[in-house]
Amino acid sequence: MRSHKFLLSKYSVAVFVCLFFITGCDKGADAGQSAAGAVVMPPLPVNTFTAQKRDVPINLEYPARIKSVQQVQVVARVPGTLEKKFFKEGSFVTEGTLLYQIDPAKYQAAYDVAKAQGLVADAAFKQAERNWRRSEKLYEKNAVSQREYDQALSGYETAKAQVEAAKAALSNAKVDLDYTKIRATASGNIGQNMQDLGSYVGTAASNSILTTITQTNPVYAEFSLPDIELLKKRYTLARGSWKNIINARLPVKIFTPAGESYNKLGVFDFLDNLVDPQTATIKARATFDNKDGVLIPGLFVRVSIEGLVQRDVFAIPQKAVLQDTMGTYVYIVKENKAKKTYVITENTVENSEIIIKSGLKDGDEIILDNLTKIRDDADIAPIPKAK
Repeated sequence: MRSHKFLLSKYSVAVFVCLFFITGCDKGADAGQSAAGAVVMPPLPVNTFTAQKRDVPINLEYPARIKSVQQVQVVARVPGTLEKKFFKEGSFVTEGTLLYQIDPAKYQAAYDVAKAQGLVADAAFKQAERNWRRSEKLYEKNAVSQREYDQALSGYETAKAQVEAAKAALSNAKVDLDYTKIRATASGNIGQNMQDLGSYVGTAASNSILTTITQTNPVYAEFSLPDIELLKKRYTLARGSWKNIINARLPVKIFTPAGESYNKLGVFDFLDNLVDPQTATIKARATFDNKDGVLIPGLFVRVSIEGLVQRDVFAIPQKAVLQDTMGTYVYIVKENKAKKTYVITENTVENSEIIIKSGLKDGDEIILDNLTKIRDDADIAPIPKAK
């Protein structure tokens, strides 16, 4: 009985050892299979851009406001009752257009009186001239005294002066009569009527201004340039120099509040020579053709000054520039690996490029795509560039 127990115990141990060995062998086989079947990711294909210093065209944008070249107040030049109005408020009027009529009766009468006085003066002058001519002939024959001759000459000269005075009075009366017809002194959009018909208008501030005409073609876009000396150091003119920037006639583009570009370029034609002490800026201006009336005085817009160049800088596609908590960076290619490189950027330019102030050197290959999949030091495979 005891021997049977001993044999059973030895048999159990042997079975356990065999099971352990078989299990270990299975695990080892599985492990070997896993190692043999591991997937190694190939290098990520990427397109690149070669960084090279070059001259880059620059557009400078600033907020601006549209202003009229001139705004004219239409005023009454003679007092009287406002009888008629000949325009529609808000319409466009041309220079010389009849706008108002002031009661002319008083001024017509004054003109008629001056005209009649002129006729009287002219008749008196003719009589005085005949007397003097007669006295002159008699004086030559010693038929009249010196006194009589002098009196005739004085009468002639006085009558002549009275004719001139009568002409001046008639001219003055004519001016006043003409002023009863109030005409536009400039072309532009006419504003609101300030005086009702039938009211008495005069030369006082309270009743002399009748309406306003705003010239709408051309128009100004006025803006301010900050730190002009810094702009001069950073940028050069594509043609001309900062000393004669007005002569360079830089083109200027306007963007409306809706972001739309105005279809006509303006010309940079004014740069003040004084710095505004309150804003530390210099006033500038561009002039725009506005025949279609799109640019309304008072409208806030943005202007883009063209014709400037930044010399010897890096400009790379903006899509290559990324940001993290440490700053702005790009990935560049080094020995077929992606290397995160931090850079300092400046302004964005045309063609969706951005200027890099520092952090790059000539010949750096900048990665342009698959940027969300790339990590620092990742294996990459630059795609050959087409030649």
